[in-house]
Amino acid sequence: MAGTSEGGKRERETHYRRAAMFHPLRQRIGRLLPAGAEIAAAELSTKLEQPLGRITYHLRVLVRRGVLKVVSKRPHTPPLYRWSDDAGWAREMLVEDDE
Repeated sequence: MAGTSEGGKRERETHYRRAAMFHPLRQRIGRLLPAGAEIAAAELSTKLEQPLGRITYHLRVLVRRGVLKVVSKRPHTPPLYRWSDDAGWAREMLVEDDE
């Protein structure tokens, strides 16, 4: 059978995760979010002077790739986002880019 090995799937997911952080707007989002802090999409939209729809799209990509997680999703309140517990690799990418 011509199936994809588990190692190949992991490599592909690692590639997609890292590629998600190469987008300039996602890097700016990451730089505005200190470790342990939470932020709403509307606040990011204001700080980055970008439309809310654009920000929420990029937040969804970062959540899907395991960079950020949704920490507050109560009824009738906007969700809050924070760094995922295993996203140290993404924060390191931002530091490397700053050097």
